[in-house]
This record gives sequence, structure tokens and C-alpha cells, in this order.
Amino acid sequence: RLHPYFVAKHANAANKRNGCCSTSQKSSKWCSCLNLSSIPTKAEELHVKVDEKSRTLTVSGKSETESNRRDGVKIFSTHVWTKDIRIPEDVELKTIASKLHENKITFVAELVEEEEDKQQEIPIAFENAEAL
Repeated sequence: RLHPYFVAKHANAANKRNGCCSTSQKSSKWCSCLNLSSIPTKAEELHVKVDEKSRTLTVSGKSETESNRRDGVKIFSTHVWTKDIRIPEDVELKTIASKLHENKITFVAELVEEEEDKQQEIPIAFENAEAL
């Protein structure tokens, strides 16, 4: 079993302020990412759940590694790990989606649209336009 500090330190390696999420400054999406390169986990060994009350996304998984020592001994290791991610208040929980690509799991969700952000287009009437 991995020590919680190990998972926190390594799982956040690519998450320096949404490190693997390419979003613009004024984005309509929330994005978070975990780098699993130090704890390689297959998609079928990943489990994701959302606690709506505490607004926490919990990712857990089982990582299996194999290494060979110089003296010919093979070492098989299994690590069960978990990581909690706090979901901001302005995230629409039902829209959260996840993808695993090259040992990085990315979570994306829609943000709740604020009343002031809702824009309505107003048609413009052109008068006295010269014919071309």
C-alpha cells in the first residue's frame, strides 16, 4: 500500500494549476488532471466517484509493477491508491467526464452559468444603407 504522501506528491506532479489541461483564461469548463506515471494504472483498474454532498471527486486504482534486480530476482508489486479532488462550487457535477491518456487522467466539467454571464444577442437594423 502506498503511503498517502507518495500518492499526493506524485499524482499532482502534472497538476500545477491544471498542468495538463489546456483551457483559456475565461473558460466555460473546469479541468483537473492527475499524472499517474509513477503509479501506472490500467483504465479497467481505475474507479471514479463523486460525492455530491461534500463535492469531492475520488479517484482510486490498483497499480501493478514488475522490476528485475541485478541478481536476477523479479519483484512484483501491487499498490492500491486513492486521491480526493475538491470540486469548486461553480462546477456542474452531472457534466463531469474523465479520460485516461498516456498515464494522465483528465477530468472536465461544465461551469454553472452565472446570470450576468448569460448574453442575449440583439439584432441590429441597418437603415439608409447604400446599395452596392
